[in-house]
Amino acid sequence: MNIIICNSQNWFHLSNDILLRHKILIIQDKNNLCADTLKSFKPDLIFFPHWNWLVEKEIFAKFKCIVFHTAPLPYGRGGSPIQNLILRGHKVSPVCALKMSNELDKGPIYDKEEISLEGNLSEIFKRLDSAVNALIKRLIHHLPTPIKQTGVGKIFKRLGNKDNEISFDTTFEKTYDTVRMLDDPSYPSAYLSLKNIFIEFSEVNRKNDEFFCRVRISKKGST
Repeated sequence: MNIIICNSQNWFHLSNDILLRHKILIIQDKNNLCADTLKSFKPDLIFFPHWNWLVEKEIFAKFKCIVFHTAPLPYGRGGSPIQNLILRGHKVSPVCALKMSNELDKGPIYDKEEISLEGNLSEIFKRLDSAVNALIKRLIHHLPTPIKQTGVGKIFKRLGNKDNEISFDTTFEKTYDTVRMLDDPSYPSAYLSLKNIFIEFSEVNRKNDEFFCRVRISKKGST
């Protein structure tokens, strides 16, 4: 089978089992997902483990395009789903494989795989990697008819740098969640902002009612 993997994040690694059994093209740049490439490769399926850009309608109308989203859809459409779920107290979430459509995260769902949202973001990404690989294997073997999303919808706002700041009047649990939900080298760290300095937190390790972090202190305005 001819499979295209469109991936713009370094947390995902396609399993060797899939690589050895199929003809695989990995695309990481939006400019390479074009008509010439698709015409030449003739993909049976195109998977999007993580993709930073909009896909032209001509592509997902002609080819079977499957996108992955970590949220109990239709609750959790939109940006920063893992961080938004953690901030709302969710401990687990399905990773949904859905048919790409005109509207963001609204396509019918082919399959799901549940993961834990405990631990730091790097640990969550490892579970997400395993879940997406498991879903890809199943969907290559058998592509079912996708099921329309049902239930109460909720759109998440993509979080920005201001959302990474730890409030001085927050709780212990919310402080821990803010640090761990960003604790991966590909993300900016949670921070405290004082009058003249930034204090950034990473490499979090929790032990019961306390947690330990690596701390970086820098002057405001420094690089």
